Amino acid sequence: MGQQRWPGQARAQLTFLAVSSGRVVRHGACGHLQFQVPRCRGRRGSRKSAPVLLHVLSLRGPEEPETSATTPEADLSRCYLHMLGKVESERLEALRALVPATVARVHETHPSWKPEIWGVNVQQTCEASDIVLLKYLRAEQLNVEKAAERLAQTLQFRADGHINEMAAAGLEDHFCGHDTINGPDVDGRPVMISRYGGMDNERVFGDVDAFVKYRLAIMEKTMARLSFTKAASEDLCQVHDYSGVPLLFKTSEVKAGVTAMTKVFGDHYPETKGKTIFVNFPAVFSKLFQAFSVFIPERTRKKFIILSETDHEVLFQHISPELVPVALGGMFVESPATQLPGVPCQVVSVPARSKAEVVLAELNGPATVSWELRVCSSEVSYEVVFCPANSEAEKQDQLVAGSTRGKPLLSSDGVVSGSYRGKEARCSQ
Repeated sequence: MGQQRWPGQARAQLTFLAVSSGRVVRHGACGHLQFQVPRCRGRRGSRKSAPVLLHVLSLRGPEEPETSATTPEADLSRCYLHMLGKVESERLEALRALVPATVARVHETHPSWKPEIWGVNVQQTCEASDIVLLKYLRAEQLNVEKAAERLAQTLQFRADGHINEMAAAGLEDHFCGHDTINGPDVDGRPVMISRYGGMDNERVFGDVDAFVKYRLAIMEKTMARLSFTKAASEDLCQVHDYSGVPLLFKTSEVKAGVTAMTKVFGDHYPETKGKTIFVNFPAVFSKLFQAFSVFIPERTRKKFIILSETDHEVLFQHISPELVPVALGGMFVESPATQLPGVPCQVVSVPARSKAEVVLAELNGPATVSWELRVCSSEVSYEVVFCPANSEAEKQDQLVAGSTRGKPLLSSDGVVSGSYRGKEARCSQ
C-alpha cells in the first residue's frame, strides 16, 4: 500500500475502506488519507498505539487519471417505441441512417419495388417504420451493424420473392381451409390458427417452395392486422392444432417443408412471436417438450403453451371463445357467419353429475332474444328457459329448447342456436 506511518499519510484514490478503530478522514476523490489513531496508556503509564485494522479493496495511484461517469448501456427491455431511452434512440437513428443506402442497392435490381415490410415503408420516418426497425435491433441485441445487415437481407428477400403481393394472392385448393386469422387475443395480438390434422401431406408439403409461399401468404395476412402504433401489440398469437395428427406426422417431406419455413421466418420475421399455443397436443409430445424445456431460455419458454384435448378453459384465458373456431371448441364460424358475431361468450364449467344455471339476458320490455351454446368437451344435457318477470301463477316458466332425454348435447354437435320473442322476461339456461 505504499509508505504508511502510524499516524501517517498515504496518497491514493479510495474505493473502499473498512476500519475497526481509529478514524479515517478522506480529502477529495484523490488526495490524502489521514489515519488518526487515539493513544492509550498501558498498565504502567506507557504510551501504546491502539491496534488499527485497515482493509482496502482497491487503491489507484495518483498517476492514473480519474475516470469519467460510465456511459449508460443500451437496454433491450427499453427498445420499444414507447419506452426508448437516450441510448436506444441513438441506436435507432443510427440504423435509420443506413436505410436509404440499403434501399438503393435493392432498387438497382428492382427499380419499381416499394421498400415495404408488412405494409410499412421503412424509408419513411414515422412511428410504423420505427417499430419495424426496432424489431431488427432487438433481434440483433441492439447491434446496429448486424441489424442493418439483417434488414438488408430481408429487403432483398422481399423484393426477389415479391412478398409484398402475397397477402392478396390466392391459394391453391390443397392449401385452403387449414388456417383461421382472427383476434385479437386477450393481449391485443392478432391470432393465427393453423390446423394440421386435415392436411394432405403429400400435396401440402411435397413442393417445399410452394409450401413456404403458402405459409408466407398466411403470415403476411396476419401481420397486416398489426396497427404498428406506439404501445400497441407488435407480435402475434399463433395456435397450432394437432388434432388428428398421427404420431409419425413428420415424414421426410414434412420435415423438409417445416425446416425451410422455420429458416425463412427466423431470418425475415424477427420479433413476431408473441405467444404460441399448441392445442390437442399428443401426450407423448407434451411430455417430451416438458423434459427438454429446461434447456430452452426462459424468455422463449414463456412464449409456448401446451394444451391437451380438454384444456378449453385454459385456451379461453388467452383467446375469447367467440374468436376460437368451432373445431377447437369455440363459437367462431367463418362461413356462414355466426348468428351472434362479436357477442362475448360466457364460459361455464359443469362438473360431472351436477347442475349449473346461467342468466343469459334480462329484459325490461318486449324483445327478441337470440342465443347460442355448445359443449366444448364430453356431453351436457341442457335447457333454455324463459322466465317471466311477473311471478303470477298464470305466467309459468317457458321451456324453449333443450336436449332430448337420454341424448345429451355432444362436443361434436358444434353450436346450437335459436331465438325467442318475449315480453318482460329473464332468459336462463
